[in-house]
Amino acid sequence: MRSPGKSRQSGAWTGHPREWATCSVPVKEENHHPMTRRRMLTLLVVVAHWMVAVGHLFLAAEVLPAPNNHVSWLAITLITFGHLAVSIALWMLSDKLAGLVSLIFFLAASSADLYEHFLHASANNVFMVAPGDWTPRFDASVFVLLALEIAGCLLGILLLGGRTRNNSQPKFAG
Repeated sequence: MRSPGKSRQSGAWTGHPREWATCSVPVKEENHHPMTRRRMLTLLVVVAHWMVAVGHLFLAAEVLPAPNNHVSWLAITLITFGHLAVSIALWMLSDKLAGLVSLIFFLAASSADLYEHFLHASANNVFMVAPGDWTPRFDASVFVLLALEIAGCLLGILLLGGRTRNNSQPKFAG
């Protein structure tokens, strides 16, 4: 469907609602970066990390003794905004900048995770958690978070590299 006054060969998209259904002309913006597989996979890791992190807070409330046995809505809000910011960065920025943002985010998260759940002598340490019905789920959520953080760091490094396997292989004339 053509809009009046615009030729089909010019490639101009007017934004008219009739063109929304056809989407025959790709959107060309200066700041638009295509969503590559690595970026999409990193975005999925960010979303999975957010879900496990919020669930982990509820599990911690079940495991920890009073007065630490409640869920902090401030913590949930801050975690959500942090994950949302990384998701927006993955969506909007170039591969290198998105990789840098996700690498910094997952390095910070894994540092906090390692310190709080493995190194620090507290009730949150997986080796010192009081035994109970919720303890195995809490321990599992700690290890799932750590695995997601390692995956996020690796994907951030791959995005920082900016090269795909197809680009790095030499092309021979046939």
